[in-house]
Amino acid sequence: PYSRDDTDPFQFLEIGFYNGAGYDTYREFLHNGECHSIEIACIEKGPRSEGKWPWGNFAEKNKRYQQYLDEDRLHCGDGSDVNYLDEVWRKSMKRPDAPPLKIVVDDGAHLAPHMAQSVFFWFPKIEPRGILIVEDIQPIAEANAFRTQFLPQLMKDLHYCGDPKQSPDDLCFPTLFPLLASIHCEMHICIFERNDTPSKELSLAESTMPPNALDMSKCISMLSGHWQTTT
Repeated sequence: PYSRDDTDPFQFLEIGFYNGAGYDTYREFLHNGECHSIEIACIEKGPRSEGKWPWGNFAEKNKRYQQYLDEDRLHCGDGSDVNYLDEVWRKSMKRPDAPPLKIVVDDGAHLAPHMAQSVFFWFPKIEPRGILIVEDIQPIAEANAFRTQFLPQLMKDLHYCGDPKQSPDDLCFPTLFPLLASIHCEMHICIFERNDTPSKELSLAESTMPPNALDMSKCISMLSGHWQTTT
């Protein structure tokens, strides 16, 4: 419904502008969307050890590059840095006149820690029945842990019972579970759908990827033998 002319205004966020070809398409396709994008390649040029970018500014190849910067729609920074994400959210997106955030697409570095961090930071901020899409979860080796470690934990939480009379259970991701309606994965993407619970403003600590995010052995309910019916 987001491409319809009669859709209520909403915010859309893409992580990974690159040269802007995808972003241009989103702007054309999402008629009532206030479209934002985050890209690391347009930060200051220099060594990564100094927090800069040495591999060239891909984003400036887009003919509307300066326009998007002037509109405060293209945000130059690290899409996996919680402090930077919080700055973009509070200064550019969470405005009194801003429409609700309904769609987030992670098409950035395709690194498992970055992908998981996108879910933990952005999913709670998406309004009810909005979606978060993570692209290229396979067959990229650097993304494998997202598929093999993060997803099984979230899938387990999705079917969380929470009744000690039935079986001992613990949530792996307690900040995500109360907001999650469904998970749809096919080919190389996963779509996480919000339920009807209102969006939440979490602390930076709560918005940061937890230690077990990419290591399910650190979530007790994922351990062998944990699922036992109590007597």
